[in-house]
Amino acid sequence: MSELKISITILVSYVTLVLGIANVDTFQSSVIDFSPAFFVLVAIIVFSELMITGNLIRQGVKISYYTVILFWMIVYILAWAFYFGNDRPIQVQVIQLLLVAISAGLAYDVGKRIGQMDRTLEGLSSSAYPNRARDIKDARDLIAAEIARSRRYHHPLSILTFRLNRQRNRRTWKGHEPLEIDMLERFTIAKISQILSDLARNTDIVLRDKDGQFVLLCPETDTNNATNLAERISAAVDESLNTEINWGSAAFPDEALTFDDLLQTARRRLSSHTNDKIVIENLGTKENND
Repeated sequence: MSELKISITILVSYVTLVLGIANVDTFQSSVIDFSPAFFVLVAIIVFSELMITGNLIRQGVKISYYTVILFWMIVYILAWAFYFGNDRPIQVQVIQLLLVAISAGLAYDVGKRIGQMDRTLEGLSSSAYPNRARDIKDARDLIAAEIARSRRYHHPLSILTFRLNRQRNRRTWKGHEPLEIDMLERFTIAKISQILSDLARNTDIVLRDKDGQFVLLCPETDTNNATNLAERISAAVDESLNTEINWGSAAFPDEALTFDDLLQTARRRLSSHTNDKIVIENLGTKENND
């Protein structure tokens, strides 16, 4: 965390220094007159590296400093050769090129450290609550095999989708710092994954997508049994975490014939059960008042 703070401080100080010096009239007239397009490119570099690099690092993609710096230097050269034109002396363009390289390196360092911190938090939450959830992309072959088996032998198959009710949780977590909220949410999702793994049968496949949503693939399971399982999971999450998850279901082959169609159908129903519950509670309250 301290290294991340240092990286952010250096990046912010560097950008502030460059912008501050460039806005001094005496410096522009007697030393270097930076091109406005240079500042636009620096802003794009910083934004891109902070948003993209961290995400790639979190997914395990390895990128070197030299690759990032070289890429943005090439972008600078191509932009000035084919778009911006040679509106500044060669000395100014060389200095701007060096500053672009420094911007790319500093922004990449911050993005890299953010990605590493995300991976560390994911590892801590998974270690605290061991589970057997698989990444949905990595389990495509297994999913296809189960769908094919159900189709061949005309056996039922259901999927359940689960999503943490973040609006309710954030009201519960009100007063915490943003980093604390992020950590609480990560550990909550990991705990939900553990609950799913414990309540699901050994033949059920627990899946997780990049948005933190869960999919439970249930072979040999009809709609009624899938609904009962979803209600048990929802009750267990509520009892264990005092939080709420939305869930939806879809059945093969009655409602869809492919996994993607089943998933789309179940996700459309994610909030319907919660809405039905709210309506029933409101009706009960109204009857009591009457």
